Amino acid sequence: MPFRTIWEKEGIKWEFYDFVTSREIWEANEIFFGDPRSKTAKYQLVHTLETTSVEWKPIDIVEVSVNDVAASRVIRRLKMAYIARDVKIRNKIEKYVEISRNLNSDWHFRGFEDEAAARHWISGK
Repeated sequence: MPFRTIWEKEGIKWEFYDFVTSREIWEANEIFFGDPRSKTAKYQLVHTLETTSVEWKPIDIVEVSVNDVAASRVIRRLKMAYIARDVKIRNKIEKYVEISRNLNSDWHFRGFEDEAAARHWISGK
């Protein structure tokens, strides 16, 4: 699996690296939703600075978006911060965000260039 899952006090951090596929993105989501800590999580931090490429087909992006929007009815006002510098990776994540917003997700999304800025936003400071 080209990702590490790190549960933190109030949320989850995923560190994706190397080549990432749609299946691995789905697996990361299953880890989150399969854990009781997801019910009280305040954020997801998606770190992609070590990711070389993402194979995330448009239909798979829609599937993850629909699943997360359904979850947003229970896990309210979650912040999803993503750290991405690679344009192709960032575009795929932003497509996910666009679909999620169009489906009226209750979650808040924002992209960042570095983890410090993402954590600052997550903390609300």
